[in-house]
Amino acid sequence: MESTLNNPLLTSITHIYENRDDLFKNTLIIENLSADFKTVTDFLLVDDKTAAVLSIIICEQIMGDGKPFKKTLKILGFSPLDFIFISNKFKELKKKGWVRLCKKRYNSRSEDIEIAKELMDAIMYNNIEKLIIYEPKNLSEALLQIRNFTKNIIGDFYQDELIEATYDYIERLTTFPYINQILEEDKLEKLEKVILIWLSAENIFNKEEFDLDNIIEMFSEDHSVSYSLKQRIINHESIIMKDGYLEYLKPNLADFSSVKLGDRLTDLLNVHCPKMEHVKVAPKYCQLIDPNDVETQQLLFNDNNKKSIDDIINLTSESKYLNLTKKFTDKGMKPGLTMLFYGLPGTGKTELVKQISKTHNRAIFQVEMSAIKDMFVGNSEKNLKRVFKDYSDAVKQYKITPILLFNEADAILGKRNLVQNAVDQMLNSMQNILLQELEDFKGIFIATTNLIENIDGAFDRRLLYKLKFENPNDETRYKILQNQFANINNKTLKLISTQHQLSGGQIQNIKKKFVIDQLLFENNSNISNKLIDFIEEETQFRSITKNKIGFNK
Repeated sequence: MESTLNNPLLTSITHIYENRDDLFKNTLIIENLSADFKTVTDFLLVDDKTAAVLSIIICEQIMGDGKPFKKTLKILGFSPLDFIFISNKFKELKKKGWVRLCKKRYNSRSEDIEIAKELMDAIMYNNIEKLIIYEPKNLSEALLQIRNFTKNIIGDFYQDELIEATYDYIERLTTFPYINQILEEDKLEKLEKVILIWLSAENIFNKEEFDLDNIIEMFSEDHSVSYSLKQRIINHESIIMKDGYLEYLKPNLADFSSVKLGDRLTDLLNVHCPKMEHVKVAPKYCQLIDPNDVETQQLLFNDNNKKSIDDIINLTSESKYLNLTKKFTDKGMKPGLTMLFYGLPGTGKTELVKQISKTHNRAIFQVEMSAIKDMFVGNSEKNLKRVFKDYSDAVKQYKITPILLFNEADAILGKRNLVQNAVDQMLNSMQNILLQELEDFKGIFIATTNLIENIDGAFDRRLLYKLKFENPNDETRYKILQNQFANINNKTLKLISTQHQLSGGQIQNIKKKFVIDQLLFENNSNISNKLIDFIEEETQFRSITKNKIGFNK
């Protein structure tokens, strides 16, 4: 965090933001900020005006605030020509994946822009290498990159722009003959080429049947485009079906909702991307967390907790895990390692899973419960089964067994209810599926919960380790505070640790507020009092009447 505070790039961005109201209305301000503009433009390789807009959006995003994109341009006093220029520049930034439409305001008439995590990380650590797209080693990885890029920008572009953005991204990967051969086919339209590459990416994950109607609509909401493409196919004006790129699943029926790769595309794909080439699966209902994306954190626990936690960390090392599963198998037991982490919020349950991932290079398949649950009868149960199917496929394909994480799993692990409505029936059915899946489980399963008393007893036998996480005691809390606030004297931290029953998660939130405050306001005076103010905000925000907290005299 200290490196963040001493970051010259952030300092320059903040200076530009602080002068936003008069920035391009006063030439003297521009001259005074010339060094700051140079720092920002050299890092992002943009012009001064684009740098100014980015600086404002970055600072407002850090503070949890934000204005419509066009309003920001008006604040800077830009002319209509500037509007056009900046809008085009931001289209280029969107194609790079640096900025996107704010997902919280898709239904708003105003277009809000947010900074992508990759760019924000690069800025926060003043490290341009965080923006470098790694070169794929093979065609499978290249297709995976294209698929992930397109999925991430859906919603960030109007549909006609989505085709262009995806096509531009694909053009970066023409070193792969398969991709280059499709792009060089003059008889294929741009949309057709994008669709073929997309279907190829889907196919390497063993998906064989496709709804072409939905895929066309994904790339273009203009019904005339969809109609025109399908008419070209039906009238044999397009070679996408005629030359064997795609085929109808039922040859005698032109059903666009059911197509598959044709012989030509299949043969070409098998030459350049043989099936035996292992590819990391793309789970539909899980967030896939790569261990390389996890930031290393020092976790501190009470002494009576530490031994059990160290045992779990040791047990999940590759050598210990393989030895354990072998012994399970030799004794006729299922080779699954299942665990339940329970305790109060902010005590480090989820963070420990991430640090296990980082330490032992294990990917995490984090289940998104909101994505699993479906309003239609039976779909939620199917989605849950799909989670375990995707994870089972991943176990076969990953060299190091990944972790299946059910985070905050109270909803699905809770005590079963008497069936009074369809929702009760659905939850009970999902629990029965989960119990069965755990009975036959192969891999590493971890569930976290804040409410152990609500967990159904049927899960006790299926969960091998039950690890309790406690709030830090005074001594542990003091060590955490020392770790997070090295610039505050130990006497103050000792008082805080004894007077305020803060969890590790609360201390992390306070630290973030502390960093933001120093970054934006460069206020290094009365830092102990400022820390107390943030503690009050964190611990008393639910109180109707705020009581002043501080040190006892």
